[in-house]
Amino acid sequence: MKAAKQIQKRSKYAFSAILMVCLCLVALTQSGCLNSLVMAGKVLMGDPQQPSGFELVTGISLKEEQKRVLIHCSAPSYLSDDYDTLTSDVQEELIRRMRRRGLAVMHPDAAADVLDDFAGHFDPNLIASKLDDVDYIFHIQFDKFSYREDNSPNLYRGRASGIIVGHEVRGGKSGRHSVKVYDQGFSTTHPSAHPITVDQMPKTVFIRRFIDRIADDLGNTFYNVQSSSLFVQ
Repeated sequence: MKAAKQIQKRSKYAFSAILMVCLCLVALTQSGCLNSLVMAGKVLMGDPQQPSGFELVTGISLKEEQKRVLIHCSAPSYLSDDYDTLTSDVQEELIRRMRRRGLAVMHPDAAADVLDDFAGHFDPNLIASKLDDVDYIFHIQFDKFSYREDNSPNLYRGRASGIIVGHEVRGGKSGRHSVKVYDQGFSTTHPSAHPITVDQMPKTVFIRRFIDRIADDLGNTFYNVQSSSLFVQ
């Protein structure tokens, strides 16, 4: 039954994806028609959704199955020194978006309390053994974060990249452990077109908007998004 349900779900997503591709191809031949075409698609079948990155890889919907999820963000010290609240800000914004969409996300302090007792080193097996009610542990690791255009200190352009690793918690009371089931890179550039001059916007405002963009992009890993939002800016 579960396999049949997943096949049916993927068929629905495939049909939605084909429809959106057709709309875009037509739009390329008729300038200025994309918004109208997307609206026509909504009328015909509602606004189709793009499944989460995690569901595409594993076939598991974190929302529909109400899996208990723990999010942990980390960054090397040379990134944290430049922006010391990077991981906490991204974590907070991402969790807010996930909860807004009905996902069962645990408070990040649950992981912090466990890791603090072991010198802060991230260990999914340790977390799995200490927390009885977590189903999946996701580690978001930044390897790049900058908010100024390269070699141009008077221009803002945010760039961030890293990897998202997901661990499924298995086992019962006799022994719980984690198994890696998801491993995907991520990359965000904001703005994608032209950089912003420093006199157009305060640095704090630009960084806040950049953090929001990162959280939006990361969110696509965990929850479905409206397909139209991937095409209409």
